[in-house]
Amino acid sequence: MNDLIQADCLSILKSLPDKCADLLCTDPPYGIGIAKSGTLGNTRFKPKDWDSSIPSAEYFREMLRVSKQQIIWGGNHFAHLLTPSRCWLVWWKQDGLPRLTFADCELAWTSFQRPAQVYNCRWHGAIRDSREPKVGHPTQKALAVMRWCINEFSQIGDLILDPFAGSGTILLAAHQLGRRFLGIERDGEYLEIANRRLLAAREG
Repeated sequence: MNDLIQADCLSILKSLPDKCADLLCTDPPYGIGIAKSGTLGNTRFKPKDWDSSIPSAEYFREMLRVSKQQIIWGGNHFAHLLTPSRCWLVWWKQDGLPRLTFADCELAWTSFQRPAQVYNCRWHGAIRDSREPKVGHPTQKALAVMRWCINEFSQIGDLILDPFAGSGTILLAAHQLGRRFLGIERDGEYLEIANRRLLAAREG
C-alpha cells in the first residue's frame, strides 16, 4: 500500500482495523494559529484555519488504536491526551546559531520504551542542514528529521501511517527508505504538493 487520500482523517481512521499500521508518524495541528497569519518569518503563504485548534481526543484514540507504535510531533501540545512517555524525541534546530523568536527545538511524543533521543538538524531561515526546497506549507518539517524517525523506529516494508500528511514530508521519507505508506490530508492544496513530491521521487 502506497496511498494518499484526501479526507478528514477521522473518518478514514474509523474505517481501519486495529493495529493495521506498523508505525504512526505524524505532525498534527498544534492549535497555535500560525496558518491563519499568512506569514512566518520571511515566508508568505495562503492563510488557512487548520491550526486554530488541536484535534479532539477522538482523533488521538483512533490514531493509537490503528497503529502498533506511534511518533507524534508537537507532543508537548497534546500531553493531556497522551500517556507518559519514556522516549521523547528532540529535533534540535539551532546548533550554535543565534536565538530568534522561534523555538530552539521541536518535541515528539512516542510510544517506545527507549531512552529519549536528540537529532541535530539546523533549520534557521536560509541556514538549513536538510536541503529540500520549501514547498509552500508554513510548518514544513525537515526531510532529514523525518528520515531519521522512519529509519530509527521502523523496518523496511513496514506500513507508515500519517493522518495529517500536509505537504507529504513523512510519506516522502517513508518512500525513500523502502517503507509502505498511507497518508491522509484534507486540504487540496497541500495534497497536490505532496503528490508532486512523491511523483518526482518515484520518477527519480
